[in-house]
Order: sequence, then C-alpha cells, then structure tokens
Amino acid sequence: MSSCVMCNQLLTYKLSFSFLFSKNAYEEPLICSKCQSKFLKIDKQSSCPGCSRPQSKREMCGDCEKWQEKYPNIQLNHTALLSYNNMAREFMDQYKFQGDLVIADIFSASFKKALSGYQKTHWIVPIPLSPLSKATRGFNQVELLLKRSGISYRQLLENDTPGKLQSSKSRKERLKTPQPYHLMKDHALNKEAVNRIVIVDDVYTTGRTLLHARLLLENLKDYKVETQSFSLFR
Repeated sequence: MSSCVMCNQLLTYKLSFSFLFSKNAYEEPLICSKCQSKFLKIDKQSSCPGCSRPQSKREMCGDCEKWQEKYPNIQLNHTALLSYNNMAREFMDQYKFQGDLVIADIFSASFKKALSGYQKTHWIVPIPLSPLSKATRGFNQVELLLKRSGISYRQLLENDTPGKLQSSKSRKERLKTPQPYHLMKDHALNKEAVNRIVIVDDVYTTGRTLLHARLLLENLKDYKVETQSFSLFR
C-alpha cells in the first residue's frame, strides 16, 4: 500500500464495481483526499482577468491596474490554476527546494488539460532559470512539470543574469529586477507569420518575471509576436 507524497499517510481507496470490469488501467493515487482538498482551485468567475488573483469580484486588481498603466500596449491575460496558499507553499518547498521530483505528477493531468489545446497553435515556452538557480537546483521545475504532463515545449529564452536567487528576493526587489532575458540565437521564430506564445511559470508572484518575458518578445523588431502567460499557482 502506497503513502501520500505530501503527508506520508497510507492511502486508502476504493475501486468501483464498474471499474473492475472495465479495460482502463488502474493508477494508484499520489495524494490523499485531505491534502488534495487543501489545494484550492481559482474561480475564474471572480478572479482578476489580468493575473488570475483570487478575489470576490471579476475585475482588474490593483496590481494589474498599475501594470496596465505602466505597459498600456500589453494585454494582461494571465491564467493560473491554483491559489498560492500554505499548501501550495509546502508543495513548492518540497518540489523546487528539496528536489522531490515525483510530486510533480500531482498536477500532470491538470497541466495537460490546461495546455494541450494550445500545442497546435502556440509555442509553449517555459521561463528559463538563471545560472545560479541551475547550479543550486539542478533542474528547471517548469520544464519538468511540462515533461511529466506530456506537453511539448520550446526553449526560446535564456537568462544569463548573475546574482541571488529570485526566490530569496523581497517583493520590492522583485519589482525592481532589470530585464534578465534575451532571445536564443537558434530561436526559429517566423518572420512571415504571427508567432503565438504561451509563457509558463510555476508561481505568479508580482508578475515582474512574466512581464519581462512578454515585453522582450512582443517588442522584437523583426517579428510579430502575441503572448499570454500561464502558471500553476497565483
């Protein structure tokens, strides 16, 4: 009998009578129902249309109003699946900082459902890590989430910026972060057509990271680029 990957309690589950006679392959759950219930889905009917921030009314939040004023030519259209609550923080600590890669599979089905529809019409582009993050962590947590979800992606951006980890920065420091990205030399963007791109990150915190990536791509002189962004947590 397996244990929950979050709380280590033994998992108990029941197979329905109809499943026993079906041809479907059985997959053991990774997480118990109690832990699963602590991950809160974002209600699109009331979240901010610009960044998916959970709130009580479907209107632009104060942060997005400030971003829109600063960047009037960027259409704010970020989508996130889950609220960044205490359970989400526990997940990210275990996954990103402790290197427990197996738990990425908790959200494989959700990632695939959310992004698979874009694959024929868009480039799925993960946010790249800085050299320090690569050396410290040893893997790109966004790329791994995409791989485990069966979502094909392209590495379009590079981040060669030195300095401390993004996760160790305060909100004020994050907002003041200068442009860290540049376009890869072998990017293969099309000059003859519109390049539609979904930029993917793990957590939307201030929006600064994703806006840097979007601004870089949408301001390219020789290419027509349309971007939107997606994250697991907001």
